Amino acid sequence: MTVLYFSSTGNCLYVAKRIGGRLLSIPECIHEENFEIEDTEVGLVFPVYGLCVPPFIVEFIEKTSITTTYLFAVATYGFFPGAVCGQLSGIRTKNGRSFDYINRLKMAENCITFSDMAKQKGDSKKQQTQIDELLADITDHKRFIREDSPFKKLMTKNHLKNYEFETGVGITDMISVSADCVGCGTCVSLCPMKNISIVGGSPIFDSNCISCGACLQNCPRNAIHHRKEKSSARYRNPHVSLEELKITS
Repeated sequence: MTVLYFSSTGNCLYVAKRIGGRLLSIPECIHEENFEIEDTEVGLVFPVYGLCVPPFIVEFIEKTSITTTYLFAVATYGFFPGAVCGQLSGIRTKNGRSFDYINRLKMAENCITFSDMAKQKGDSKKQQTQIDELLADITDHKRFIREDSPFKKLMTKNHLKNYEFETGVGITDMISVSADCVGCGTCVSLCPMKNISIVGGSPIFDSNCISCGACLQNCPRNAIHHRKEKSSARYRNPHVSLEELKITS
């Protein structure tokens, strides 16, 4: 089994680890131009952004040829998933493969402009039960696509028209770096888009941000801040280390 994942705070990586198999970071696949995936079972684990499948995940799927007998996907979300399952069901891989199984999983909210990270819990009995159910489905090669309500469909349709997390400037014009920064470069190694560099001992942000928040959430000195953050508290899944989130390619 091969599981492709993207994770900025560890939620998706934790789910990918629970599923098991060969884990491949989607950003690393992109940087290495690895767009040919073949295995008996292949899965994607990614976060919902703005009630939608993140555009760079859509682009990755459409550029990648996936050869498998069973293709599944799990979308994690914090507050509201929108119609992410329905949206994903309409997306095809480069070689025309559609998904056999699509489900969503509620995790801790990690949008710092929406919720106070100090109030987020990265684990719960209900969450573990839901993960166990997903694992059972995948093990059984269940064919299933989670239904979306008319309201969810409407919300995602509206968000797709006015998508707020596009690749580009992203959140870079909304963030600041405090004097606590020591230029350690952790943010550089976490950025999936290679959008950050250290210049003169401080991070400089380019114009290819996807608003994932990895730099904000994982700075060891808590030196990176968003103008609209609810608090200075930060979140990382308790089952995932900072080193596991770094992108090596």
